[in-house]
Amino acid sequence: MDREPLLELADRALAACNRLLGRQPPDGRRTPPEYCTPTDTAALLATPVDAARYVVIDTETTGFGAYAGDEIVQIALLEYRGLEPTGQEYCTLVRPARPIPATATEIHGIDDNMVKDAPTIGDVIDDVLEFLGAAALVGHHLAFDLRFLNRVLQREFYCRLPQPTIDTMLLYFARSGRLGHYELDEIAAACRVPLAGRHDARGDAVIAGRIFAHLAAPLAAADGTVGDLIAATRDGAARTEPPPPA
Repeated sequence: MDREPLLELADRALAACNRLLGRQPPDGRRTPPEYCTPTDTAALLATPVDAARYVVIDTETTGFGAYAGDEIVQIALLEYRGLEPTGQEYCTLVRPARPIPATATEIHGIDDNMVKDAPTIGDVIDDVLEFLGAAALVGHHLAFDLRFLNRVLQREFYCRLPQPTIDTMLLYFARSGRLGHYELDEIAAACRVPLAGRHDARGDAVIAGRIFAHLAAPLAAADGTVGDLIAATRDGAARTEPPPPA
């Protein structure tokens, strides 16, 4: 049984209780309210696809269990305006509180020696939140990355990221009608996006951003909005659900 959703639910409940009781995080920090409550989400959803601000996210981690002790070891954030990268980015190695397992290093190539002088996630989380701002968040299997970031926010600030999200795998479902669990490489091949820097947070974010631009282009051409993009990903998610019993 996958215990991660249960651990996440328990963590969210604890954060909510702490907020209601007015408790402050252990170091007394409070997040500026705009980090957890974008000022005008409705306006963002109504913005044309080719005029909105997006941030493409990717992380590398010590393992798969955000709510079971695993941590971020690298994070990359790339800004897009419309369907073009602006060149603005935030990328850094992160020093976790636990050793990086050899099994994780085999995937992303990051070991303890590489992060020994890197900042902790607590050191950089304010910069991460400021960079994200009120953008729509984009990524491949984005729920994985957000689970790690939300774990940090719940621990540090008793809140979660509120921005609208666009998962490139679900967008691919909606555009192609091909259901399945696709890795980044497979969708990149289908979209004719070149692979470079795979299993590096920035490299994977670059690939995911190009996939996003490719898949979102038809909606941009049809004067679609960010809300239309998100509706398409929800349609893609719905197609993955099993049919109701007859």
